[in-house]
Amino acid sequence: MKKLLCTVLLVSAGTVAMAQETESKVQAGITYQTGMNFNKPGTKTIARDGVGAVNSIGLVLNFPFTPNIGLATGLDFDFESFKYSMKQDMYYRYIDTDILKKQDDQTGSDLYRVTERKQKAIYGSIPTMLLFRTNPLGDFRYYGKFGARTSFMLGNTIFDKGFVYAGDSLMGTQTSQQNNDMKAKGDMFFMRSTIGIAGGAEWNFTGNTSLYAEVGFYYGFTPVHYGEAIAGDDKERDMTLFQYNNGTQDYTTLSATQKQILIKVGILF
Repeated sequence: MKKLLCTVLLVSAGTVAMAQETESKVQAGITYQTGMNFNKPGTKTIARDGVGAVNSIGLVLNFPFTPNIGLATGLDFDFESFKYSMKQDMYYRYIDTDILKKQDDQTGSDLYRVTERKQKAIYGSIPTMLLFRTNPLGDFRYYGKFGARTSFMLGNTIFDKGFVYAGDSLMGTQTSQQNNDMKAKGDMFFMRSTIGIAGGAEWNFTGNTSLYAEVGFYYGFTPVHYGEAIAGDDKERDMTLFQYNNGTQDYTTLSATQKQILIKVGILF
């Protein structure tokens, strides 16, 4: 986290210095963002458990086309979390902190029934939004944005509550257990695309330096989780969760889409 923050600050400083040296009208700055995730399950096996959280830091760049119209972009590092509760019995096998896929060698694994799941994800996000700004009204300038936010998965950690079974069998004694810092490769979709609208205000408090604040709503139209495997005859081979059906393990996957409300504050140079 500290290394990531230092990297963002160094990139921001370099971009600002470059913009000043070339006397460009491009605005550059740093930003902090917080907000809420609203995951909508696409399957009856899970339910959303409360509202998720978003916190991010990043670099913002505003490229003007005219005094009132421009392009708002940059790079954000988003730290997100959300939770599900299981409405049906869902199981997986694991070794240490690795949740196994159907295709994995499951020798020496433990059987686990998950009842609640919290996921923490890190994304690198690139906004590409049209920027519409008013003329200055005193020290203030108001604006609106419309466009897309494209995010790429950088990491995903799972925190489960449930029961582990002795002897790797449903016939074994079950014991309550939390499985923290778990990894499930391919669980979450590697790319997230959202369409959003935002509005805010800039306060020019000295020279070319402004503070700004905005609020935005973003609608995700790509899935949060992977569905079926893209290639191969066995669609279940990359899945980790399963249900028992007459003694047979029927593999399945989580399904959800996402909406976000985000509040952003920052400084522009």
